[in-house]
Formats: sequence, structure tokens, C-alpha cells
Amino acid sequence: MCLRVKDEEPAQVYPEGPRRHHPSDVSTRQSVEKRINYMQNLQKEKRKLGKRFARPNPIPDTGILWT
Repeated sequence: MCLRVKDEEPAQVYPEGPRRHHPSDVSTRQSVEKRINYMQNLQKEKRKLGKRFARPNPIPDTGILWT
């Protein structure tokens, strides 16, 4: 005996969702983002060091002795 229900939609076993990318695509994108992040950190460090060494510390007067 076969039961037929007309208003019921068939269930999807594998619903469509985001597709997995090819591993080489992911690694390429990750390496590009890593390189960009590295370059940004280099620029930040260069700016910090530039500010630090732009003006040398004042040389204390030889007449003043710290005791």
C-alpha cells in the first residue's frame, strides 16, 4: 500500500549552503592577508622608532651632579 501526501515537499539531504573553497584559494588569501598585516606592523614599528630617535635625550649639564 502506498500513501501519497500531496502538500509535502521532499526533504533535502544536503541543503545548499556556502561551498568549501579549494584549499589553495584559502591559503593564497591567508598568505596575502598575513603579508599585509606584517607590512602594517613594520610601518607602525618604523613610526615608533622614528619618533623615539628623532630627538636625542638632552645631555645633562656637567655642573649639575645627581647625588
